[in-house]
Parts: sequence; C-alpha cells; structure tokens
Amino acid sequence: MKRQGLLSATGILMLGLVMLMTLHEWDSTLPGQDNAVMMAPAIIADDVTARAFSEKDGTLQYHLTADNLVQFDHNPLTEMEAPVLVMANDKGSWTITSEQGTVEDNGDLITFLGKVNVDNPTQKVNLDTDELRFNSDTNIATTPGEVEMTFDSGQTRAGALEADLDKGILNLKQGVKSEFEAPAS
Repeated sequence: MKRQGLLSATGILMLGLVMLMTLHEWDSTLPGQDNAVMMAPAIIADDVTARAFSEKDGTLQYHLTADNLVQFDHNPLTEMEAPVLVMANDKGSWTITSEQGTVEDNGDLITFLGKVNVDNPTQKVNLDTDELRFNSDTNIATTPGEVEMTFDSGQTRAGALEADLDKGILNLKQGVKSEFEAPAS
C-alpha cells in the first residue's frame, strides 16, 4: 500500500512538472517569432466612435468615427480606415474625411492621409489635400503639401496651409494662387 501511494505521489509530481514545463514553453515565443509578436496589433476594432473632451472645461473637442481601427503596443500609433472627424466652434462645424488616418500623442495629433476633404457648410468653405494634420490640443490644422480651397465665389491653391480653427486665422504658403468671380452688377 505504501508503495502504491509513493507511485501515485511520484506520478502526480511528474505530471505537475510536465505541466509547468509546458506552460513555460507557451509563455515564450517560438524561435525567430519575437519580431512578429512585437509587431502584431494589440487592438483591432470595426465601426469605431471616439470623443475627446477638453481637460479645461469639459467641452467636446472632437467626435471621431472610422470604419476600422488597429492599435499597436510596440509604438503609440493607431491606424484608421475612412476616418471622419467633426469639430464645432463659434465659426461653425468642420468635418474632415479621408481614406486613411493615424492617431498619435495620446489622441492629440490626428493625421489624415489620401484624398482628404475638409468642409464647413456654415462658411461655405471646402478644402482638398493629400495630407492634413490636426492637433486637438491647439485646434490647429496644417497641410505639408498642396491644398485647394473652394469658396462660394472662387478657389485658392497653395503649397501648404496652417489654420487656427479657434481664431479663424488661415495662413497659406508656397505659391498661393486665387481665382474669384466678380460680383454681378
């Protein structure tokens, strides 16, 4: 009887040892797979909606939606497909749409890429560019490349743009060309 108890205890001990070894192996990656694990997304989401509020007074800074979102652990970057950003201030509501987008700096920097369109129906302003960066902390939008703006009475092209959405100040740079229709008399 004592022998049977000793064999059972030894068997249980061996089983426990095998389990610990197996769990240890599962805890680590396969040889050569370290980089793949590091680059894998931490979060994948579809039909995403996010809102950011001001820390100063709690007002809504922006409302962001996207068809899909991928976030990584290895760098503080979130990638989006078909993002739509809506912001409102006393100058009206601004809507920014694009094919792709990224969010960095804890949501403070949103970059829109590929066929970017900015629309403000209140001011009847529409803007098209290939890349637009929006800093939600300062409420400033910039384009590093060419931009085309259309108004009720004409259009303007420029090599770059910086817009302070709170103050309503727009700076156009690098070869600015404007065409306006003369008012009918």
